[in-house]
Amino acid sequence: MNFNRIVSLTHTSNPNLRPLGAFEEMLWLADQHRPLHFLLAAEVAGSTKIEDWRRALGELQRRHPLFSVRIERNGNSRPSFRKDSSAAIPLRIVQADNATRRWELEAELELSLPFGPAQAPLVRAVLLHEERRSVCLLVTHHSIADGRSVSFAIRDWIEALAGRPLHPLPVIPSHEEMLGVTADETNGPVPTHQTDSPAVQPAAFVEADQLRPRVKSWPLTVELSTRLRVRARQEGTTVHGALSAAFVLAFWEVLGEVRTEPLRILSPIDTRQLLGLGDDCALLVDAAAVTFEPPEATTFWEIARTAMARLRPAQRLENITAARRGFHLIMQQGVDVPAAANMLAQGFAHEILLSNLGNLPYPTDFGKLRLEAVWGPIVSSRLKDAHTVGVTTTNGVLRLIQSSFAPPETLLETVEEILITACATRRQVTLAQLPS
Repeated sequence: MNFNRIVSLTHTSNPNLRPLGAFEEMLWLADQHRPLHFLLAAEVAGSTKIEDWRRALGELQRRHPLFSVRIERNGNSRPSFRKDSSAAIPLRIVQADNATRRWELEAELELSLPFGPAQAPLVRAVLLHEERRSVCLLVTHHSIADGRSVSFAIRDWIEALAGRPLHPLPVIPSHEEMLGVTADETNGPVPTHQTDSPAVQPAAFVEADQLRPRVKSWPLTVELSTRLRVRARQEGTTVHGALSAAFVLAFWEVLGEVRTEPLRILSPIDTRQLLGLGDDCALLVDAAAVTFEPPEATTFWEIARTAMARLRPAQRLENITAARRGFHLIMQQGVDVPAAANMLAQGFAHEILLSNLGNLPYPTDFGKLRLEAVWGPIVSSRLKDAHTVGVTTTNGVLRLIQSSFAPPETLLETVEEILITACATRRQVTLAQLPS
């Protein structure tokens, strides 16, 4: 596949940067039904000044072209990203005595504040500032970014704060264009993001006025984070597979009364490496759900291997392209807000959304500043009885953060206990060993 056209797109004086791709448009529409924006939080150690954070935020905006756009639809045309140079990224300042304990409440507040459908820019920031440490939150509309995009933007923001120059990036095409899904196609498969054969039951949304979910963070220890990586490799699976297994077992333990029901774990799929892309901020993901039935004899590591075996087909470029072609064809026929919400509830139904950014691929020392932790993605799908979990690993520590409207109080603690047992010995954890 030829991606030369990707790097040939540079900044232009034309304010209409490009039309939205099909997935971007679907999320823009669905966001008008229930807000789907998300954020990442970063803990930064070192003495800083608020005006330096603000200056660095302006440099960050100049680097990423989609951080200066609104979405406009001219008549019956497809919606487009339109550059608005006058719209600076808003920065809300919170003077905090203990920022590392208060930021979860600020994250909950930000999830409750939707973006307008024609608002510019589609990103905002919060700074919880102390003399020698701060927590910054970067909040984005989902049509312009994914979790890994914002993790790179967090890095860029701190780079600029540390006095290092940021170079502007080009506008890249939509995901569909990069995948070779073109506007003149007239037929194709109906999109599916389920990797299992059982029929998918559509999810139900929370009430329209139920906007503020609860957010709970839970770091693992360095020792457990290391053992998990090593043991997963020994067992022929991945950290994501092990986390999937832990949430399957924890979900059925905490909510034992529904243990006989299937459990769907939805996993975003990052396509940057498949497409040879770099640190651009854009929506560059697909997603697939894996369904788990509760067999009595299945062990932890068997569940982990099964999770990745079922997810693997959805990670192949040809299958991502086929699914995205289906989305493209549907969106070309015309979709309104209720229809987009229905697509979300059917195509991405889940009980757990497990968004794992992995080990963030950049250093954490920035001169006199140190990036101590990154949390996220922090997002709410606005689906009833659904739990979203963001996962990042920085400085050797795997960090979990849960967002839900009715979170089981002990879900993350139970996940940690299961991981400790699974990584400590060769003794297998089975469903039959869970309390009834």
